[in-house]
Amino acid sequence: MEGLRIVLLIFALVGYGGAGASLAVVRYRRLSEGERDVGMIAVAVMLFAFGALCTLVGVGSAGILAFGGVALWASYVLMAQHMGLFTIERRGRRPFAEEEPTEEPRRAQ
Repeated sequence: MEGLRIVLLIFALVGYGGAGASLAVVRYRRLSEGERDVGMIAVAVMLFAFGALCTLVGVGSAGILAFGGVALWASYVLMAQHMGLFTIERRGRRPFAEEEPTEEPRRAQ
């Protein structure tokens, strides 16, 4: 029985991942071309419904928000960042290549 739940959650993860990526494509096309892509919206809805059904059967209705919401959000963020809609930068640290050595070099005497 646990094996079936894991398989259902893997299928759901694929559905949520595809829905998040589709939503990122919709937003990209809306910003770049100024048009609404109804076909891609339909794909996102279909993939979300597939993921929601798999989650509902596997773990129950609470899993749709808990598992599906996180998977959908993560997929959207990764795809939107990949497409160049925004960037995620770390603050407070310099890049690794620019770090100064902690020890001073020895001087010849």
